[in-house]
Amino acid sequence: MNIVVIGPYPLSSDCIRGGVESSVYGLVKELSSRHNVCVLDFPRIGGRDVVERQEQLTIHRYRNYGRHNQDALRRKEDIIRDIVEFTPDIVHIHGTGNLSGEIYAAAQELHIPVLLTVHGLLSVEKKNILLRHPSLKHLYQYVVQSRAEKAVLNRAKYILVDTEYVARQIRNVYTKKLPGLQPWLYVVPQGIQTVFLNLQHKMSTDEQIILSVGAISRRKGHLYLIRAFKKVHDTIPAAKLIIAGSLAESSYLKQMQDEIEKLSLSDCIEMYTNIQQSTLLELYQRAYIFALHSQEESQGIALVEAMAVGLPVVSTMVGGIPDVVENEKTGLLSAYADADRFAANLTKLLQCQDLHNRMTISAQAAAKNYSWPNIAQTVETVYSKIVNSKI
Repeated sequence: MNIVVIGPYPLSSDCIRGGVESSVYGLVKELSSRHNVCVLDFPRIGGRDVVERQEQLTIHRYRNYGRHNQDALRRKEDIIRDIVEFTPDIVHIHGTGNLSGEIYAAAQELHIPVLLTVHGLLSVEKKNILLRHPSLKHLYQYVVQSRAEKAVLNRAKYILVDTEYVARQIRNVYTKKLPGLQPWLYVVPQGIQTVFLNLQHKMSTDEQIILSVGAISRRKGHLYLIRAFKKVHDTIPAAKLIIAGSLAESSYLKQMQDEIEKLSLSDCIEMYTNIQQSTLLELYQRAYIFALHSQEESQGIALVEAMAVGLPVVSTMVGGIPDVVENEKTGLLSAYADADRFAANLTKLLQCQDLHNRMTISAQAAAKNYSWPNIAQTVETVYSKIVNSKI
């Protein structure tokens, strides 16, 4: 099968920035072992036009000639040309932005079957940010990105989502289609790389490290995590917090640094941005608990990575997180912005060895369901249904 995958693809396998990059990379790696795959990476500001070839895998990278992400639309014709030249049996688009919508429309006009993966609804994410942090910038992002998302979802015939939570959102938010025109929704989780399932834990008994991995952005709720950690540290002075992730909002990073200094936590909190995969794996090996105080997640790949390593999870009861982390079994969940309860859950796991051990076993068992070889086979089944469909 000839498969075109469109979405953000890492520049290096040792520096994967964000869950969507990780998802596209993991899927492509498995698919290209059995099919001819062409990846069309989203245009990057400061990037360059280049074609990389690796046996059954071809990667097209594009330069964004503008200064903003929306300027990537100027490369639409080049991307469509490369799709046509590859003669795909199916096109798999990741994301619901303007460029994804334009490519989706073009593929439909060319009578090429298309599958759209929705990594969470931008309209929900941006609305939450706007309500909690009102500004003209956030209002603009909400309006523009919601319109783009609505356009592509109203056009989409086949949609793949990673949790039942996202499926429910799509059904609830986009209900104007006639019953016979409702999209086919497939729920298939995002996988994790095998290296996490095989990682040998090297946690030191002298350290009680809380690790948080996620993009440095408001959506990840780091400020609440830092405030919760202050309460933990007052009770357990030996506890440490490590925050690692790709830098998405420099202004938010500055707020985090200011909060750490204000709370006198500089000696017990470490922060890493845009780190290599090898360094990330070392952090997972050192950690005792994984923490993520997200405001919105469709699935949260970092949660599954942590569970695979054997880390009990402390997180928020939002979005698709409860679909991934079973409360009281593989982790402890609480409401977003409730720093007191979040701190209590962290403290509970730090102080109760038996609970920690039980959750470690349950977390590792649950994570085995997310191996990319198994997930990719399920996606291939979806491809076959779409390609062979007469509907």
